[in-house]
Amino acid sequence: MHRALDDNNLREVLKFSAQMLSELRTSKLSPHKYYERYMRAFDELKRLEIFFKDESRHGVSLVDLYELVQHAGNILPRLYLLCTMGSVYVRCKDAPVKDVLKDLVEMCIGVQHPLRGLFLRSYLCRISRDKLPDIGSEYEGDSESVMDAVEFVIQILQK
Repeated sequence: MHRALDDNNLREVLKFSAQMLSELRTSKLSPHKYYERYMRAFDELKRLEIFFKDESRHGVSLVDLYELVQHAGNILPRLYLLCTMGSVYVRCKDAPVKDVLKDLVEMCIGVQHPLRGLFLRSYLCRISRDKLPDIGSEYEGDSESVMDAVEFVIQILQK
């Protein structure tokens, strides 16, 4: 994946990142070992997010890229990629923050495996914490912004 990132090869980046994230689909690891694997993937997803932000590197608009990552083969890698891309997509402000975050939460709570679902929702919380609509934030919308942020957090925690 690093080589594909250096070459600005979007197709290969998506392919190798999906393969990397497929490692999180296992049920054979203890929670401690799963956490170690998750943290390594989390570090790599930070690099991927930087790549996604820079349209000049991959030549695809953020809207098209958000659609493109939805074609990953397996559901868990697809959701991690969607969360990563959703974080970038929110920053461009082409779509309402509330709608993007709501879609991501609804998709993430669909993961039924307790360990995988917990870590996926944790990832969503980590990448979205600075993008929640709040008073004084750059994503502040109407007067319901704070309640939207509270609802988002509650939805993640309830499942």
